[in-house]
Amino acid sequence: MALTVNYNEEGIPDSVPTYLFDQAETYRENPHDAALEWFTSAILGLSLHFGLPSLLGKGEEPGNFLTEEQYGKLPEKFHCKNFDMVDAVELAIASGARYITFPAVLPDGFCLYHTATTDFHSVHSAANRDLVGELASTCEYHGLGLILEYPFGQNRQRHPQGVPQGLMAQAEYVDFVKEQLHELLTQYGPVAGISFTGRDSLENRQTPYDLEDLYAMIRFLQPNALVAFREGVSGGEDFLSVTDPEGKEGLLASNTTRPLEIRRCLVPGEDRSFHPQHAGHHRKLEELWQELAKAHQANANLLLNTALMPDGSLDLEDIQSLLALGERMEKEGRP
Repeated sequence: MALTVNYNEEGIPDSVPTYLFDQAETYRENPHDAALEWFTSAILGLSLHFGLPSLLGKGEEPGNFLTEEQYGKLPEKFHCKNFDMVDAVELAIASGARYITFPAVLPDGFCLYHTATTDFHSVHSAANRDLVGELASTCEYHGLGLILEYPFGQNRQRHPQGVPQGLMAQAEYVDFVKEQLHELLTQYGPVAGISFTGRDSLENRQTPYDLEDLYAMIRFLQPNALVAFREGVSGGEDFLSVTDPEGKEGLLASNTTRPLEIRRCLVPGEDRSFHPQHAGHHRKLEELWQELAKAHQANANLLLNTALMPDGSLDLEDIQSLLALGERMEKEGRP
């Protein structure tokens, strides 16, 4: 698939990324300002959640019912034979979304891209696929932004008991994170953003992480890439991402400058990973329309999460609801 942007040896685009075509004039002057302008006008994003927990059908956190050895063998069953990137991107476009959010790495440490840092990744699985690479090229071709999720402070494959305390252990972990982020930001063309998860893992630490240094590295490698860490941790994030704005009045009141994203799952209970118990109970058009109206009232984007099936296919219930949402937005505009 031919791309519309050429890249130098460091993976930096030499022209305007396709998702920023509407902000081309601003991009030539200031890529970061162009990205913020794009994000604040995006309205809707689609989150595709997928990984080894999808095979188990017990939600995003599969619990302790598998031993480490058993969990380590799950890549042998990770075929994702029905994960069609074109179908996923076209669904996002049809729903009205202007960006896709996708986990590059999951809290279990499994990477959905080809990395030199570990063998625990999708190319080394039964699928033998670089899912981030496939999705990045498809998004670029269709003019969608791609925001990659990264679970900072969480990597059960490397640190089963949690990332250890102490300056030396912390420095070693940050170097590992930087190596993975460097791969993601130099191997796949323009990335619209890095969205960190794992805020809880930062609480009650003896020494804080220097997140600003990490953010600076991201912006150096890709000046157009926005940075988020859920509700915000250091204050240097480009946008805030919250699950329940009604429970974050203080945060929202103090946020006067940064764009806002409200996250909602297409299943009740905000379970982001596949769980068969939700079948038949996914959120339908009217509820999604209400969520979009709430986001508009809060001057925020709405990020809707769909959990992919164990084989990587899109959920039929979510397809129907998202298509209906896109049709209504096309007819009536934003509620």
